[in-house]
Amino acid sequence: MKITEFLIIDLDARDLVDLRTTERQALSLAELEVLKCLVSHVGDVVSKEQLNAAGWPGRVVAPSSLTQCMSSLRKKLVAQTDIELKNIPRYGYSLCIVDEHDIATYETKAETVSTAAEPQAEEGHAAFKSKRLNINLASRLVPSRLLWSTLVVLAGIIITLHFSGGLKKAVNYIALLAKPQIAAITTQNLEFNHTSSLVSKVFLDSQSTDTSAQATSADELIANWFNYESVLAASSEKQLFTYDNGQYESIALCNDFDSTCSDRQPLNLVRTADAPVTPLDIQWLADTKLRMEQVTYNKILLDKFETENSGVVEDVYRADVYYYSDTKNVVRADVRLSMIFDSDNRGKLVAAACITDDMLREISIRYQFSGDFKLKQSLIDGKVVKTFLVDVDERSFTSPQQVSKESATIYREIRKNVLQNEQMVIRQVYQDDDSGVWMLPLWGETMVWAHREQVSL
Repeated sequence: MKITEFLIIDLDARDLVDLRTTERQALSLAELEVLKCLVSHVGDVVSKEQLNAAGWPGRVVAPSSLTQCMSSLRKKLVAQTDIELKNIPRYGYSLCIVDEHDIATYETKAETVSTAAEPQAEEGHAAFKSKRLNINLASRLVPSRLLWSTLVVLAGIIITLHFSGGLKKAVNYIALLAKPQIAAITTQNLEFNHTSSLVSKVFLDSQSTDTSAQATSADELIANWFNYESVLAASSEKQLFTYDNGQYESIALCNDFDSTCSDRQPLNLVRTADAPVTPLDIQWLADTKLRMEQVTYNKILLDKFETENSGVVEDVYRADVYYYSDTKNVVRADVRLSMIFDSDNRGKLVAAACITDDMLREISIRYQFSGDFKLKQSLIDGKVVKTFLVDVDERSFTSPQQVSKESATIYREIRKNVLQNEQMVIRQVYQDDDSGVWMLPLWGETMVWAHREQVSL
């Protein structure tokens, strides 16, 4: 099966063959069928449903299977400079081929036709040549005037937007919309403390699609917990959400789940992703948490929203997030998220965090930002994902005189990803009446299971 002049698919051997180098690359059955489907629709967008039906006929597979298949095909096509496998977000994929030989031939023919036409033009009458010249000049002059008028108008609009601040907002908002979206939320069962639990793993469309690596990492992380019997009761069902952003791995656990999360203090943990997995004494962590709360004034009071309408409901989410390593110096982020809705998809939001550890007992790292938001909702693998696009209009930051090695990890992330951004993306991947699971800007994007309260203003 021919893809380009120098690249074919050997259907019998199930190989991708480069005729220039005679190099062969084996294709899995799914890769073969997906690639055949793309080649038969070259240049067109092929939906994910159509590709799933081609690669795994009659089977129901996780969305990550197709994503991983595409990642593998891209690696095998990387040497083919005239082929591009494009991802069309939230729809499908397209195989694009640039035939350099055809382009060169076309340009050569165009030059030949142009050269051949010149002697014939010189043989015309002088009057006809003069008339044709006037027509050409007139036809060129009109578009030229139109072009300059358009450029002047555009320049005026850009200058007006620049001095009013609108240009910066427009550029920032476009950049905000271009940020990676949630591509998949895979689930798997896990036996934990003699209880069947469900683990949901979140992936962005900009991430590596090696789901098996993240699954192994999450299992390995939980397997290194010990001394948790009195903290995480075996009698209650558990639900977990995990996310690995490449630098930090976060896990959010509801210890008491029965259609909704009844756990008022879900366990939220963060660790450096590329560091060796450190055994974690959960009972020691619970005791450390109590000690930190006793010696640290760590309560964040969010200002009440000003509203003229009575009966407005404020959604308030509260959570503690703990970063741990092999040093036993736990870093705690006390997080608050508060919002009111002006309509179904617009409102105001305030987010705040207080970060402490053994060195920051009295003077903590604090930050807060607020602004109007726009809400976008989508359905990813059966879960409602809410994306809040926040236009930040106020922010504050308290920087201590010294930070520990462990707290410096979040200090750098906040300065880089929060304080320098005028627009923020905050995602919610789960919500019930009592809780919500968020991806918040802490250690990069951190998975946080927060207790929820609703307050009437």
